[in-house]
Amino acid sequence: MAHVEDNSGAPATPAPPTSDAGRPRPRKARRVSAFAQPHTATFSPGRTAFWFLLPTAVVLALFLYYPMLRTVALSLFSVRFYGQQQRFSGLENYVRLVTDPASYGSIVRTVVISGIVIVGSIGIALFLAALLNQRIRGARMYRLMLIWPLAMSTAISGIVFLVIFNPNFGLVNSALEPFGIQPEWFRDRTLAQIVMIIALIWNRVGYNLVFYTAAYQTLPTDTLEAALVDGASPWQRFRHVTFPLLSPMTLFLLVTSTVFAFFDAYAIAEVFGGGPLDATSILIFELTENAFRNDRIGLAAAQSVLLFAAVAYITTVQLRQGRRRVTYQ
Repeated sequence: MAHVEDNSGAPATPAPPTSDAGRPRPRKARRVSAFAQPHTATFSPGRTAFWFLLPTAVVLALFLYYPMLRTVALSLFSVRFYGQQQRFSGLENYVRLVTDPASYGSIVRTVVISGIVIVGSIGIALFLAALLNQRIRGARMYRLMLIWPLAMSTAISGIVFLVIFNPNFGLVNSALEPFGIQPEWFRDRTLAQIVMIIALIWNRVGYNLVFYTAAYQTLPTDTLEAALVDGASPWQRFRHVTFPLLSPMTLFLLVTSTVFAFFDAYAIAEVFGGGPLDATSILIFELTENAFRNDRIGLAAAQSVLLFAAVAYITTVQLRQGRRRVTYQ
């Protein structure tokens, strides 16, 4: 092989291979695998988004939008024999809900019980989160014990409190027996509603506590320390510093707790059977009774539409009012 000499002293550079005739030999072309060649693909944004959204749109249309429209349509009919006979009745079902004392009483009970559950669950969770944020021994264990009800379904919570407040062998009456007090929790209307509210709050506090505890961990320490240096009392620091900083989480929990109180309370109402004398018969429980047991599907559909509209209105008001008072960092 020939070499090219360099008079500067640098190492010689090998010359390209030559044939016997002195001509350079042609180099062999390298074979490149088809898999190693770069490929570029072009996507249409609109078409790609359509195919990605199509499965979700189909599921929502079949299991959400169509049942919703079907429910609105059924609320305008008087349906008997579980859909075998249908007669157009217009707004008769809605008028009955407003004028019938039993239906009107169910609406009032639902609003009162839901309001107490919403305020109670958020207030207790905020108080417990403030305590758990202090430097105390065993805070993690306390936090785990308080969050534990979150892992329990609403129906199981109802059964637990049904056993605890049982007049014959319940823990509460056993504790009150030395004092000569033996309340009939499930025969008195007011006492039954109190037990139902306690069960709902107990089941919901764990969920709210998780989010409040996480929100406490993100509070800016420099702001809290500045309030402490300025001589603010613990209540002043909570009212003017901590609570405004927690307002976004409070708004979120206010909306989710509203949905829980109006819809998820059905399981506990079912455990209590709506009694005594319809004391725990809230709207979500009554509409299921009318739809599946009393063969009044049209009335149940109207109750469902009314409940959905009420919750949608309440959450809309909460969000609009919350935007004015929520403080974002």
